[in-house]
Amino acid sequence: MTGETLNILVIEDSATDFKLIKRQVEGQGFAATFTWIADCDRLAESLQESWDLVLADYNIPHMEFEETLATIRSRYPALPVILVSGSVGEEQAVELLKRGMSDFVHKDNLTRLAPCITRALKETQEHRARVQAEKALLSSERKYRSMFDNAPVGVGIGELATGRLIEVNAAWLEILGFKHGEVVGRTAVELGIYLSNAQRLAIVQHLKENGRMINQPLRLRRKSGEIADLLCSAEIVDIGSTLYMQFLLIDVTEKMNTKRALAASEETLRKLYVAVNQSPTAVVITDRYGTIDFVNPRFSEMTGYSAEEMVGKNPQLLWAQLCKGEVWQGDFCNTRKDGTMFWEHDIISPIRNQAGEITHYMAIKEDISDKRAMEEQLRQAQKMEAVGQLAGGVAHDFNNIMQVITGNAYLQSMENQLRGMDTQHLDEIIRAVEHGSSLTKSLLVFSHKNAVELTYFDLNELIGQSRKLASKLVTEEIAIELELCAEPLHLLADAGLVQQIVFNMVTNARDAISGRGSVTIATRRVEAGEAPLPCGCSATSGSYAMLSIRDTGHGIPEEIRGRIFEPFFTTKEIGKGTGLGLAMIYGTVQRMNGFIAVQSPAEGGTEFVICVPLTPPPAAAPHPDEEGAVTGSGELILVVEDEEAVRSALTRTLVSAGYRAVAAGSGEEALALAKRSTGIAMALIDMILPGINGIECSQGLNALHPSLPVIFLTGYDNDMLAERGITANVLHKPIQSTRLVQRIKEVLEVREEQGG
Repeated sequence: MTGETLNILVIEDSATDFKLIKRQVEGQGFAATFTWIADCDRLAESLQESWDLVLADYNIPHMEFEETLATIRSRYPALPVILVSGSVGEEQAVELLKRGMSDFVHKDNLTRLAPCITRALKETQEHRARVQAEKALLSSERKYRSMFDNAPVGVGIGELATGRLIEVNAAWLEILGFKHGEVVGRTAVELGIYLSNAQRLAIVQHLKENGRMINQPLRLRRKSGEIADLLCSAEIVDIGSTLYMQFLLIDVTEKMNTKRALAASEETLRKLYVAVNQSPTAVVITDRYGTIDFVNPRFSEMTGYSAEEMVGKNPQLLWAQLCKGEVWQGDFCNTRKDGTMFWEHDIISPIRNQAGEITHYMAIKEDISDKRAMEEQLRQAQKMEAVGQLAGGVAHDFNNIMQVITGNAYLQSMENQLRGMDTQHLDEIIRAVEHGSSLTKSLLVFSHKNAVELTYFDLNELIGQSRKLASKLVTEEIAIELELCAEPLHLLADAGLVQQIVFNMVTNARDAISGRGSVTIATRRVEAGEAPLPCGCSATSGSYAMLSIRDTGHGIPEEIRGRIFEPFFTTKEIGKGTGLGLAMIYGTVQRMNGFIAVQSPAEGGTEFVICVPLTPPPAAAPHPDEEGAVTGSGELILVVEDEEAVRSALTRTLVSAGYRAVAAGSGEEALALAKRSTGIAMALIDMILPGINGIECSQGLNALHPSLPVIFLTGYDNDMLAERGITANVLHKPIQSTRLVQRIKEVLEVREEQGG
């Protein structure tokens, strides 16, 4: 059955069984030589030789088959061993097969021996072929692995579906700057190699349609973030049941950079020339000695000097630092050809030749006047915020002082009236307090601390009150003159904002006047429809109050007159204006449904004209003095005030008006009094108290006495009250004693009507 002679080792203790086995094998046509052994010593000796097959019995004296099988397998792992026995059951045979036995033949059925030998020999042959193939494959793999690892081009293999990299070589890692452990098991997308996910999708699509890609230009991102120019070759390979993409990368970054640089040199120079000439920033190039070789058009626009006027000139700017080869940048104020000042930001850097020697300098100049103006605006806003906070604190303390004065003046006035004595001097004190309160409110308006509060007022009266503070805004050489109409001009507006308009206009006029001059503030009544209003008002009917502020300054040129109300536009020098004053005035006038215009009088200077609709004032409420003294009926009022002088003046005022008063210097003390006292009709509470504040005190009182009416007193401005949630039932210090008593009476009457 085979052309080769088999060398068969037979392990059998029975000579008869050996002969039967030999006869059976030879009878099946096998050419073989047989060696018969029956003890352990012969086994060890025989295993030194080479065998094609082992036929062994199970029960041999002094030999355990399992040990014999293990000994043979340790020496010849692939040698087929067939058990020929008459005493082994199927279960035991199966167990022996698991241990490495090739097959089992029962001695009663030796006809199976030949097929078993044929199959065992075939399997051994196949095993040996497989082992040789594996060795050859391993050798080939080592060879190709060496070629893979040491290839001069980058080679990588990744799953086609997911892009997960399973292997890359050293050149691939060197090209893209990664380490092996950072790459394997991750995708190129995760590593950030592709400039976009569309790159990989395009490559995969190309491979599916064309099968392969050969030396296609590809740009990838290195680990460092640098972009590498590569030539990419790729194909799809089928390994088992998975499709992979194998790709080769050749780094041509340096070559492409050189090629692009050479190919684009003329185009780059052309684009550079165009870019420099069209640059929104000024560009100046000088030689190594500082003589100007080139300026672009933006430089001429910014400075007013043409290229012909500048080329060949030497400004000698920052020369010591620049000669060291350092880049300089900074801001400085410069002068245009027409003499106007502007701020510029410069970056001056050296231009070197291939030897590293400085041959020229290039300056990039940017006009930052607007930016500086915005920065100045921010600083101004911060200053005003600080002034506002200071004004609020000063107003609180000042108003407390004036509350003491007006309270005591009222009490003395009442006492003098009872005695029939003159109250003229006391009345003057009260009027002075009212004037002081007006100055405090003006200070708050000037620092932008008062919220919008619509009230009815006479414009003429407001201008008259504002004159004194406005005169503080100008120098002694500038006179403030008033030309007010004889009839009242009633407006429904925020008096503080109107004052702010006047103050801003006066400030602008001061900056426009050099030396001696005047600012004239005039008012008059105008009717729409009879003739066009001087402020450009398009209204055809209605009565308006006209306010004009005229100065004797240098005036506003006609070419910029249409822009003066634009935000951040200013004609003042750098650092002397924010460009917001007139814009704010414009917005304020519009909020009052008014109109504003600017014109140049024939005698010179500037005149701003504002027209605001007149509003008939409401019917005047009767003054408390006209009704007689307002007195209480003994109602108990709780006064909560931390300033002792203010607290004393308030309690004595209430007692003089017919009320009973109990006083507390803090919120905690007030709550303690409220727990002991019954019949408290109302609480008069200062907003700012040590410990718990006025709001918390009010809440505590209402918990003890539900629906207890409360009037808050404060010396702070409306913004600070709004931040604390107080918008109603607030009286601002200093308040006239008659008005305070009147307000208390009104609140108590409302409570009585509501059944309180």
